[in-house]
Amino acid sequence: MRPPRPPRFVVAFVVLTAVTGVVEAVSFLGLGMVFTAVMTGNTLFLGFALAGQRLPVAGPLVAVAAFSAGAIVGNRVTARLAARDGERWLPSALYGEGALLAVAAMLALGLPAENPHLTPHRFVVIGAVAAIMGARNVTIIRAGARSRDLPTTVVTRALAGAFMGGPPGTMLRRLATVVGMVVGAALGALLLRFHPIFPLLLASVAVVVAGALCEREIREGGRPS
Repeated sequence: MRPPRPPRFVVAFVVLTAVTGVVEAVSFLGLGMVFTAVMTGNTLFLGFALAGQRLPVAGPLVAVAAFSAGAIVGNRVTARLAARDGERWLPSALYGEGALLAVAAMLALGLPAENPHLTPHRFVVIGAVAAIMGARNVTIIRAGARSRDLPTTVVTRALAGAFMGGPPGTMLRRLATVVGMVVGAALGALLLRFHPIFPLLLASVAVVVAGALCEREIREGGRPS
């Protein structure tokens, strides 16, 4: 059996889960009823619309398409990073994500903090963030985090697993994932009151911090998967 995941990896993945909360606060509250990391919500919106419900579909369609494109590109990039950097591919991928989120924050300049009507400008930001989150999901799958209840973009399994019993450390890790998402969403919503650029910049910094945690653990002998 594999040894338990080193604590810094757990902290890093919980931070990434909080980043998802921040990003979705920007997306849903600031970009117009669309998710850029949790594709379940978008697919449900599309299904409801097919049944005749009056819901926006342009945003979810853009998000799903961009997310898929990001996953395709992310898979190729992380594969090359793994071949080039060995065990250090994970922090490299996270540093890249942090940089791209900073770019997305710059793209959000000029967007109003209120009245999230879908405009071409908003579609650009939606597509950019969704593509980044698509690549993120590939990164986490490649890192093997899913088997540790730390997928970073959903908390359904973590919430259910927290009440299934088991070692205290496992239960705490699952609960920390849920709390991370809630805290991230709250921070994102608060910062969104000023401008979308602020929560996106926070997300960028947090991802870089997560990458640094992973890099330090790898240097000290830990393994990301």
